[in-house]
Amino acid sequence: MSSLAHVSDEENCETLAGLVKRQRRLCRRNVELMDSVRVGAMMAIEECQSQFKYRRWNCSTESSSKLFGNVILKQGTREAAFVHSISSAGVAHAVTRACSSGQLQKCGCDRTVRGRSQDGFEWSGCSDNIAYGIAFSKVFVDARERGKKKRNKPRSVMNLHNNEAGRR
Repeated sequence: MSSLAHVSDEENCETLAGLVKRQRRLCRRNVELMDSVRVGAMMAIEECQSQFKYRRWNCSTESSSKLFGNVILKQGTREAAFVHSISSAGVAHAVTRACSSGQLQKCGCDRTVRGRSQDGFEWSGCSDNIAYGIAFSKVFVDARERGKKKRNKPRSVMNLHNNEAGRR
């Protein structure tokens, strides 16, 4: 994920290790979002390492090209489920915050959130664009599972479920 910090144009998307074809295509179409994806992935790593700091596997990463230990993610363990959920949550959160803070041109604030107090005061403003962050996370993170062959379908369905649980 450290290589994501250097994505400044579409050609850089081809050199990123660990992305499937669909993710590379999304990267080319959404270059400005890739820094948010990197931030979200780093948040996921930090949270995972915090949660598992006293366990035998503490969310260690093997190298900069692999987000989490390859063995853990290939097994259907609760640790793998947590990694999937926290990764999709991290991307959704980082993209949402980048939208609301004005860092991205493709999205902005959610202006649909409005309200009225009991005293009659009407309020609205720049709320977090959660819908955009979740939608992008769903497309980008889930691309890895949606592109798999049918022989891996049960695992893919489980991983998609865990991704969705994280976004919720």
